[in-house]
Amino acid sequence: MKLDPKTDGPVVPRVFAAFGWSPVQVRYIRGVLRVDTGDGVFALKKTAAETAQLTFLHQTLTQLKERGYEHVLLPVKVKEGDRLFVEEEGSCWYALPWYGETAEKGDEVPPEELIRGLARLHKLSGPLIAGKKAPDSAIVTSGLEGKTEAGERLRQWREVASGREYASPFEKAVLFHTDYLEKALHFSVEGWRKQKSTGEALPRTTLVHGRLHPHNLLVGASGWRWIDFDHAHVGTPVTDLAMFLRRFIPFDRDEVVDPFALLKEYEAEYPLKQKEKKLLALHLAYPEGPIRTISAYYDRPGRLEEAVAVRTLSEEMDRLRLFREWVQSVWKQNRSKPRPQKRRETASVRSNRRKN
Repeated sequence: MKLDPKTDGPVVPRVFAAFGWSPVQVRYIRGVLRVDTGDGVFALKKTAAETAQLTFLHQTLTQLKERGYEHVLLPVKVKEGDRLFVEEEGSCWYALPWYGETAEKGDEVPPEELIRGLARLHKLSGPLIAGKKAPDSAIVTSGLEGKTEAGERLRQWREVASGREYASPFEKAVLFHTDYLEKALHFSVEGWRKQKSTGEALPRTTLVHGRLHPHNLLVGASGWRWIDFDHAHVGTPVTDLAMFLRRFIPFDRDEVVDPFALLKEYEAEYPLKQKEKKLLALHLAYPEGPIRTISAYYDRPGRLEEAVAVRTLSEEMDRLRLFREWVQSVWKQNRSKPRPQKRRETASVRSNRRKN
């Protein structure tokens, strides 16, 4: 949550006082305040998360640590009492020990190690959140409404690009990829709609980070840590797994990491159920990266240089196609299953009637 100098300026000293700090240095780095008190260094963050959410997260992360999961950081307590956050002007503030450096691409740690760590997080969290309220379906975390709107926006962008007498290099690339993107969008959105219409509960739930990204990974002398659990919730592990496969595979190397070799690493620790594989396929089929890149180009003109925009779109399309074969194989498995015997017999009877 970004800080506003006008509204947060007067609040920050009160937050410092609540933690008992007399800082010798304060720096603003990537959305958090790095506070050096002389006795220690802390990351102070303002969050929109409610107190109940922060309390739930602290309890769950503490239990994870007690069970030997070392890849999380626990918040520090305020000066008086057992509170772990400070409420000021309608927002909460919490502090973590300052640790390591923020990852840039996510490849600072072998992806095999990271995804095994993610699997352990999900595996250990499952029993801890048993009985907690979960979404009634994957739709809550997949954002069906936003994905449906993305389809309409894609059509609008296509009209803009095709209507220009002299399309830019990026717009030519958009026109080249639009058919593929529209098919991918249709497949994923229709799949989610069917999932929603069944009203079936998720196969299982666990603690979902919800914002996995290299910038939410810290690497230090004692190993690596996930941070920014503000948006963590009870849900399907598929959400995190899809984010990981999309965001932790760099494309600027001579050889690209095989995402499904990584998936096997995950399943060695926490095997997916067949329905979860189908949900994962829907997530991976959705063209998140290309849509984000095209949106940035049109909605924030000048933010991306033309050459950078073209290259980024190309990389995101490569990433999307990387998952295509696996996505198709998962859904073909489901279609190839034999139909129930009763239905086959009915079909046979109808066929005989036609012959007669």
